[in-house]
Amino acid sequence: MLCSLLYIQCTEEKHTTNAQEIGLETENKNNFSGKLNIQNSTIIYTAKANAELAFNISLKIDKTLIEATINYENESILINGYDNILTETQKGALLTTGKVIADYILETKEGEISMTAYALLSMVEYIGKSPVNYIYSKRNIKSAKNITNLKSRNEGITCIRKNSYVNAEYDDSRGTHKDRVKVGSKARKNYGCMGRCGSDCGRWWIPSAWTKDCMDHDQCSNINNASGGSRDKNCGDEFNEAADDYIFGVIRGCRG
Repeated sequence: MLCSLLYIQCTEEKHTTNAQEIGLETENKNNFSGKLNIQNSTIIYTAKANAELAFNISLKIDKTLIEATINYENESILINGYDNILTETQKGALLTTGKVIADYILETKEGEISMTAYALLSMVEYIGKSPVNYIYSKRNIKSAKNITNLKSRNEGITCIRKNSYVNAEYDDSRGTHKDRVKVGSKARKNYGCMGRCGSDCGRWWIPSAWTKDCMDHDQCSNINNASGGSRDKNCGDEFNEAADDYIFGVIRGCRG
């Protein structure tokens, strides 16, 4: 089911990203690992399958290490960032890494992405969108079904539809807010596809989750960045609540 979900072909002619450009060292269905220097940062990425639907992810950005264990079968995530903080430059380099890896898969594999690589790209996008000065502590996340309808705080995984309107609910240092936002709209530069779990509009051929928690985080980040930079105290909780949406939203059917 998952393999068929993640297969799209493209025949557009353009420059082909090769394995050397993404620093690829190991590539098979159970291991996707490499190292590259990009935007003045050194990125070491490793994704290894330890079971059919369970993966260990390691991302080292310069000297900052973030690790995660993702289990798609029971929809759980264990993230350990060793209380590290990434700079905005490092997060930009990480998102660019995800982009070039995605380009490589599209251009050399005709868009046939393994679950190992998909788990890696999902985690790259999630970490790359964290708030300014966010502390990556150790967290154990277990996804739960939403039994209410678009309530505030953590909705579990609640799908939203593009071109519909939802209430983005978040709190920050100024109080609690509820903003009516159109799903898929563009708030400003780098804030397109509001409600999509991922950076801006992402790679068009990779399935994306569209969820309420991701909309809450998008709007919180949009508003607080615009007013001088979001802080952990502003959007950190929304970022935490969106973790399962980023990783499991697609398999829950929240696709755009």
